[in-house]
Amino acid sequence: MKHLRVWAVRFLGAYLLVLLATFLFALGSMKFNSLAIWERKLNPSTFVFWQGGEYYSNPPLFSQTMSDVQGQLTAREPRSFEDVDIWVLLLDGFAEIRNVEVALQLGIETDKIARRLPSQTTKLSGVSLSMRLHPVPFYVKRKSVLIMNAEFLRENYKFQCLDEMVYGAMIGLRDQALWDRCEVS
Repeated sequence: MKHLRVWAVRFLGAYLLVLLATFLFALGSMKFNSLAIWERKLNPSTFVFWQGGEYYSNPPLFSQTMSDVQGQLTAREPRSFEDVDIWVLLLDGFAEIRNVEVALQLGIETDKIARRLPSQTTKLSGVSLSMRLHPVPFYVKRKSVLIMNAEFLRENYKFQCLDEMVYGAMIGLRDQALWDRCEVS
């Protein structure tokens, strides 16, 4: 019995070390983009777009189906709110944030976002330790929320560029040359 207890303590210690390392890795990926790329390559992100009161895997703002050229997103459809790693809110003016029913669940300060300038993009990120009824009860959960003004994007950038521009913002690789090249003069 004593031998079993020693192995249980070792297993629990190893589990806690892996959990701590995963948490620190996810926390570091919020600050360092190169770590974020590695994290999403190891564990591709699930995502959902919100536009005009509807949820999409590819929103009407895009001219074509968004392609994951960096291989950082999963094609798997999220089954619940908790399954979504990246939320992309494409608003027709930032005042529309008050109509997003999941805004409070995502921790968004709606009044603050409603006062944003049309050209501003907001990205909120967080890492938490979550618990579930499972053989592995604790896990690290990352969540990212990207809030963009779709109306401003449609008016100021070429339609065929929008999917690539939003994709870059989603994964934290904003290509300024692309934004400059796609700007409507």
